Amino acid sequence: MPMKDSIDACDNAHRACTEAAIHGMQQGGALAGWELIQLLLDAADITETATDFMLRSSRQHTSVCRVAAEIADRCADNCEKFAAADLRMKECAEACRRAATACRKLL
Repeated sequence: MPMKDSIDACDNAHRACTEAAIHGMQQGGALAGWELIQLLLDAADITETATDFMLRSSRQHTSVCRVAAEIADRCADNCEKFAAADLRMKECAEACRRAATACRKLL
């Protein structure tokens, strides 16, 4: 998989996680739980960081991508719990899975 595909996948995950965090806070209830919001924001930040490292061809991009894949998978697992009832969380889970897969292909 070319690095551009991984950059796009991480960029999409960053957006999806950021949007899901805002959505969760707006919806309230279980979607606004601190652990979920924190994980969404962590995933958003690490996928953005992975994107930046890949864009500048950092020699450290594999280290960041390894962590990004782990956190994105954890985020996808949590979002999937809400995916059947909430489209935004389903989209986030899918974007995180794609990012995790893309990052692992660079390792």
